Amino acid sequence: MLCADAELSRFDLRFNQAYWALFQQLGPTGQPQLKEEDLTFFDQVHEQCGVPRLGPLTTEVWRSRDCVRNAYQKMREVWLARLTGPAREEAIRSPEEHVALQQALQDLGFLSSGPIDGVYGRGSRGAILAWQSARGVATTGFLGEADASVIKREIMASRSPERARPVAPLPGTEDITLKKIGGVYVVAVRINQAITLDFIVDSGASDVLIPADVAMTLARTGTIASSDFIGDREYRIADGSTLKSSGSILRELRVGSQVVQNVVASIGSMKGEPLLGQSFLAHFGSWSIDNDRHVLALGQARQ
Repeated sequence: MLCADAELSRFDLRFNQAYWALFQQLGPTGQPQLKEEDLTFFDQVHEQCGVPRLGPLTTEVWRSRDCVRNAYQKMREVWLARLTGPAREEAIRSPEEHVALQQALQDLGFLSSGPIDGVYGRGSRGAILAWQSARGVATTGFLGEADASVIKREIMASRSPERARPVAPLPGTEDITLKKIGGVYVVAVRINQAITLDFIVDSGASDVLIPADVAMTLARTGTIASSDFIGDREYRIADGSTLKSSGSILRELRVGSQVVQNVVASIGSMKGEPLLGQSFLAHFGSWSIDNDRHVLALGQARQ
């Protein structure tokens, strides 16, 4: 019913925009309750509006259209009332503006290639966090009016026909070549002077992450000791959720000629991808990804 009616589809989109803004605002502790609230709402719509869960869209089913529309509108208003600051500014933005900002994040290289749907789910949140981190602003994961205005100016400048000369890098900045694999940028990282792996540049991750088999390889080569493991810790990942994982101290990470010692890292599953997170990136006064030249620009390391 929602997909077959243009007005209901728009209501559903705006409903989801409010949901995901509240999901981000509540954080990991409040998100499970919001999910339950969402499922309860769907059950109530089926019951109160008399919408069958299966079957064709008959004339009888279509009589419940206005009931469904009103229910979605009321639930959206309830969620909007719980939002504050940038979260509310984001949620009341029109779907067309949401789509334009998502497209801008993709064009700027922060959002992986894929469908632009106007809803800021996990992937879009990670892109927003990555952009905020790269620009040195508060990493809220929201696109309030201030950040949205900056992104609009950036994308306008990038599309300007007068954009001829590249911006000169800051003194002391080193450019490290990136590869783009599956819509994400990866960079070669040397771990403990032992092995070199491609890491996904992920500023939304609080720590560097290495798969379990990499940790075991380091242990077998004697480049990581039992004293380097720091037990279970709670980590925040790019989509805003948290997980518990074993942690370790990596004695050295080398990217290009830049070396950072004693980097906190989490240990993920064997099927996971290595992530270059904030426990490495935060050691530099500035960093950015240059999409035109496909490089990671690392500024001077902090003392």
